[in-house]
Amino acid sequence: MKPIIGIPVHNDLEAFREMMYSLLHSTKHFDKIILLESGSTDGTAEECDIFATYNENIEVIHTKKEGPLKAMNQLFDIAIKEQKDIFFTQTDVLFPKLYKRDWLEQMSKLAENPLSGMITCLNGGSVSGDSYLNGFYWIGGWCMYVPIHAINKVGKYDEEYPNGWGVDVDYTYAMAKNGLQNIQINYWVDHHMQNNRSHDDDEEGKQAAAKRFKKKWTLP
Repeated sequence: MKPIIGIPVHNDLEAFREMMYSLLHSTKHFDKIILLESGSTDGTAEECDIFATYNENIEVIHTKKEGPLKAMNQLFDIAIKEQKDIFFTQTDVLFPKLYKRDWLEQMSKLAENPLSGMITCLNGGSVSGDSYLNGFYWIGGWCMYVPIHAINKVGKYDEEYPNGWGVDVDYTYAMAKNGLQNIQINYWVDHHMQNNRSHDDDEEGKQAAAKRFKKKWTLP
């Protein structure tokens, strides 16, 4: 099955443009690309429309800004409606053409296994610490392939996580709790490299999310 590629988009014009060029030059294995654009004010909305004008496999949905969780869940809704796998990425990711093989096709082949959960690249996630579940490898939404059979079993993102902190850990853990195997492939993407972007230091939000995770899953 060729997946949908779902990309939440808000501002970040130059990064968005570079991401799209790298994506289109590194894979052909997709049903369509859906750009969920939410109230951009820097020309990114118009750039989305330009990409769609010149590529019939790109669809743009313009919506109001409601945050990344709601944007991801809108894309999940489309995958559920069409009963298709979905690959998520973000505007601050670059996809280098490292190999002759198509990395997204490799992901979709692994997704055919009914026990497969989320699939990501080598640096598509991180290892959680004591605040969540020490040593648990979670997959991030910047490079996340989700088979439709896994979505049907686990559902969408939990929107109760404050500002999105911890939701990736939660979703990965939900896959494991449902008996699904989360997988890495031998492919590398560049993430958070453009514009020298710094990470958000919302320590209060991180702590609140970690508490929700432990309470939800009844962990000590």
